[in-house]
Amino acid sequence: NGLMAQAQNAAFAAMTENSTCTTGQDACVNGTFAQCTGSTFSLTPCSSGLSCFALPLLNSNGTSISCDTEADVESRIQAAGVEGG
Repeated sequence: NGLMAQAQNAAFAAMTENSTCTTGQDACVNGTFAQCTGSTFSLTPCSSGLSCFALPLLNSNGTSISCDTEADVESRIQAAGVEGG
């Protein structure tokens, strides 16, 4: 899950609000939560001090997308057995 979160965060870093998407797809675009509706991302800013990231799930396979601090994201990914954010 840690590697999956890292890969998603790397992919998110290359995305813009004009990136192609599929309806129902969630992502992080420029640190903002993004949800695709009709092949266009709708952006929802995170609360102050937080940015959007993919996080490794703890009790099942996969990731979740959430607003969090970079330090907490790095801690969660390391707790999943992977180095780096």
